[in-house]
This record gives sequence, C-alpha cells and structure tokens, in this order.
Amino acid sequence: MGNSDESRAGRALIFKGAQMGVTKLLYLGGTLILGHLLTPNDFGLVAIATVAIVTVMTATDTGMTTALVQSTERDPAIYDVAWTIGLLRGVLVTAVLLVTAPIVGALFGDERAVYLVRLMAFMPLIASLASPRLADMMRELKFASLAVVAIIAVAIELGLSIALAHWLGGEAIILGKLAGAASSTVTSYLIAPYRPRFRFSYSLARPLVTFGRWMFAIGLTAVAGDLFLKVVISRQLGVAALGLFSLADRLAETPSQLAGEATGAVAFPLYARLRHDVPRLTAALKAHLIGLCFFLLPATVLIAVLAQPLQQRILGEAWAGAPSIIVLLAIGYAAEVSFIAVGPLLKAVGAGRQLFGIELLQYVALIASVYLLALPLGLEGAGIARIIASVVLFVAVAHVARTAFGFKVPAFMRSALTLILLGAIASGLAWLCTWLIAGVVGVVIAVLAGGGLFLLLAWVTDRPLNIGVQDCLAVFFPVIARKRDLS
Repeated sequence: MGNSDESRAGRALIFKGAQMGVTKLLYLGGTLILGHLLTPNDFGLVAIATVAIVTVMTATDTGMTTALVQSTERDPAIYDVAWTIGLLRGVLVTAVLLVTAPIVGALFGDERAVYLVRLMAFMPLIASLASPRLADMMRELKFASLAVVAIIAVAIELGLSIALAHWLGGEAIILGKLAGAASSTVTSYLIAPYRPRFRFSYSLARPLVTFGRWMFAIGLTAVAGDLFLKVVISRQLGVAALGLFSLADRLAETPSQLAGEATGAVAFPLYARLRHDVPRLTAALKAHLIGLCFFLLPATVLIAVLAQPLQQRILGEAWAGAPSIIVLLAIGYAAEVSFIAVGPLLKAVGAGRQLFGIELLQYVALIASVYLLALPLGLEGAGIARIIASVVLFVAVAHVARTAFGFKVPAFMRSALTLILLGAIASGLAWLCTWLIAGVVGVVIAVLAGGGLFLLLAWVTDRPLNIGVQDCLAVFFPVIARKRDLS
C-alpha cells in the first residue's frame, strides 16, 4: 500500500497542506499588517478592482487546467492548444477590462476605482503565459515543487505590497499581486518545462472545452453571486463598508479556503484515479470529510473568539465593525464543509451538471437573502445571507451525495459536533490568553495555545468518542494504521 493512490495522495497532502498553511499564514499576517497601514476605503477600492477581474476571468473561463488534469490524453499538441486558448483569453480579458474600467467605476459608484481596475487588468495576461504542463504535476500528485512556487509568489506579493503601502495606498496591493503573478509564471517553466507554441485545433480543443463548459458555468454562477453582493454593499452602504466587508471576508474565509484548496487540489486527482473503484472512492470521501471537520470547525470557533482582540490590538478603531461580520461569515463558510469534500468528487467523475445545480441553488439563495437583508441590517445582513446560502448548500450536497453515491453526509454530524465542542474548549483557553497577555503577543500566544490544546484533546478523545480522526489519517498514511493495529 506504500505506493497506492491513497498513499501518494497522503504525501501530496503533506506538501499541499504545507504550501497552504504557509501561504495562508502569510496572507493572514499580511492582511492584518495592511489593515493597520491602510483604510477601509483603500480596501474597498481594491475589492472593486478584484471583483471586476474575477468576474471577467470567470466569464471567459474555459476550464483548461481542470480538463487537462481530468483527461487521460497525453498528446503534446493538446498542451499547445490549451496554452494558445489560455493566452487568447488573457489578451481578451485585459483588453475588455482596460476599455470597461469606467463602467465598473460607475457600477460601484466610485470613479477612483477606474485606475486600479486598469492596473490590475494585466494580471490575467501575465497568468495566462504559465506552463500548461503544471497540469501533469497536479494529475500525478507531485505537489512539492508546486508548493515552493506558490510560497515564493505569495512572499513576493505581500512583501512588495507592505513595502509600498505607506506611499501608494491600495495601489500597492495590486502591484504586489502583479509581481506575484509574474513570479508564478516564470517559475512554472522551471518546474514544468514547456516550449510555448501557438496552435489551435478544434478537434483537440473540443474534448477539453466539453468538460470545461460546466466548470465555466459553475464559476460564472459563483462570481455573479459575489458581484451582486459587493455591488449591493458598495452602492447601498458605501465603499468604506465594502472595504470593511472585504477584509472581514478575507479573514473569515481563511480556514475554509485553506482546508478547501489544500485538500481539494489533492482530492480531485485522487478521485479521478479511483472513480471506477467504488469502495476505495467511498473510503477516501469519508476520510476527506472527517479530515475537513477536524481542521475547519475548530479553526472557525477559534477565529470567531479572537475576532474582537484582532480588531482591537492589530487593526485599530477604523475597523470597529469588523468582529461581528467576521463571526457571521466564518460560520457561513464552516457550514460549507460538506461541499468542500463532495465538490471535487463530482468534478472528478464528470458530474458537472449536478455540481452546477448545487452551486446555482446556493447563489440564488445568497442573492435573494442579500437583497432582503443588506439594506435593513447593513453588513450584518450580508453575513446572515452567507449563512442562509451555506445551509441551503449543505442540504443540496447531502441530497446529491446520497442519491448519486449512497453517501450519508448527516451521519457525520456527531463527529462534527464533537469537534466543535473540543474547539470551543480550546478557544476558551485562547480567550483567556488574550485577557491575561496584552498586545499582539497575546493574540499570537492565544492562537498557539488554543490550537495546541485542541490537537491534544482531539487525539486523546478520538478513540473513546469514536470521532474518526485516526481512521481518516490511516487512509492516506498507512504507517498510522500499522502502528494503531500493533497497539
């Protein structure tokens, strides 16, 4: 079993987890530093530029990378076609954003965003030049080199943003993003060599686009919901409110984004390899879900408890409304845990239609809730809308998982509730640390103490309470299973 797909996924998960852990910690620290250096208005303008880029990128997404990972075809010409389509898309997106930047500014009600949209418009073009052979490394679960590239890019992005923030304001964040994208593109050719060749073939592109069309629809649905949410906030509550919401959203989403990207990047190719072996596929999905609950749920409790100290001791009074929004958004993102596990499985088995239906239902709920709640309740209404949409998502995922795979998501609620309870106990210690120790040091010690206590409690109570954490780890790390059997 040492060379099984599950074992390889376990090793890949270590590297991907290390990558995401380091990059998210860097982003978290960078966000807090930039929040201290900049104002909600700065963050709001950057949020406008970011949502404009994401919207147009998603509206033109062909799903090439995902299709290459999922495909069993290895014809070198396919990579030329994928690279060509990606480059043409990058040129198109950049041109559209340069021309439509004034429209974006008018849509959000602030013309100051026009310059930032045009500056950030070059990011898609830079990213489109990356080596398509990166898909091979993802498919073969070779994440060590990918992790190094990602960490270097994030370090460059945040380092430049922080260095220039005092002089350039929000523009510094965008310049950092451009530098990070350039770093990723250059280093992609070092770890996945490829000689760019402009080629287009309809017969070769068709299977890639056929698979990618559902990924396009899914991404477009997601970005439409996000665009609507931020336009409503900007126009009804102001750019400063959008900036406050953007920072709160970035902090609240950190645990779920870390868990989703770290495990999803490994789970997708693993599920694709196991899709014809139902028993192993089901075991991997079960382990994936328990592992997500083990990390995401207590981390959500911890970030909710520490939201107030983070605002008071690091961000400052300008961000006084952020803690309550962080708590609401964190709860909403935590409720998406089942989707984070089942989503890559649906993608891997080619069930794009079902995945699209789930996403569509979620964002219909989000848009309707935001429309009804944002104006009377302000930013808190937007946070509640996120929770409502996530509950709808949970119900939809549970239904699809049961009907398509015979997998009962609610059966894991007992383990989830136990992990939340353990997380609450550990977070109590974290809160006590912030009460006893002043300043930023108190917050850092609180995170370390709370996290350490949770790991200890989870490991000690796993077998007595039948949580399933060790069983989850044993699927991907056979050495744990052997040691457990010996004991």
